[in-house]
Amino acid sequence: MSQVLSQSEVDALLSSVSSIEEEEQQEQKSQVEEDGAVQYDLSNQDRIIRGRLPTLDVIHDRFIRMHRVSLSNMLRKIANISVNSTGPLKFSEFMNSLPLPSCMNILRFSPLRGAGIMVIESKLLYALVDSLFGGGSVPHTKVEGKDFTQIEIRIARKIVLSALEDMRKAWEPIYPLNFEYTRTEINPQFVAVVPPTEVVIATTFDVELEKVTGTIKFVIPYASLEPIKAKLSVNFQSEHIGVDNAWLSRVTEKIYQTKDLVGKSILKI
Repeated sequence: MSQVLSQSEVDALLSSVSSIEEEEQQEQKSQVEEDGAVQYDLSNQDRIIRGRLPTLDVIHDRFIRMHRVSLSNMLRKIANISVNSTGPLKFSEFMNSLPLPSCMNILRFSPLRGAGIMVIESKLLYALVDSLFGGGSVPHTKVEGKDFTQIEIRIARKIVLSALEDMRKAWEPIYPLNFEYTRTEINPQFVAVVPPTEVVIATTFDVELEKVTGTIKFVIPYASLEPIKAKLSVNFQSEHIGVDNAWLSRVTEKIYQTKDLVGKSILKI
């Protein structure tokens, strides 16, 4: 005949289990301190990101200046663009943060390996389509549960190609990349460019039209940027410090002229 434990007995068992786990953790910690070793879980695929990539901020600022002009000329109205955020995070976290539906465009950036994503928020895409066809900036479209039509996908491709050209120009002084548009997806299941635990660099741009504000997001796997990490980890202003020979020759000439004038003045005295 089975015996039912009382609540006090259950609490006693749980407290004993927790005390045993605490003792084991304390023993492991003391062992690490004595040996000077750090435990590493091989089953954990988290990548440790050390240091910032300040050159990316320079690239993004250059992209904003160029794409603001390109998008405004395309829409025949003023479009303001600014950086909302940029930084590393897991690919699964990024995908879970996307609203549905979203216009997800797969990219390639040769000669680097891997694939990236450019995501256009659905309400922004509808506003851009409406503006391109002569309407206002507030489309009368229900976003929830609506798939993109072929016309909307073609307009999205046109916007993506324009943005990729500006991004290519922004990268050119740092490292020449050839951004290529591959395809457009709506279902997140078909956008598995990297494993869910892989770290990506996600940058969010806020796009403001007359009455609508939306986001455009660029995602590049951190593993793809590792071969050029040295170029992105230093300040761009200090990368190329050259000598202006023309300026140096002019300064030298002026110094010699000053010397001659001083000598003539002394002789007169």
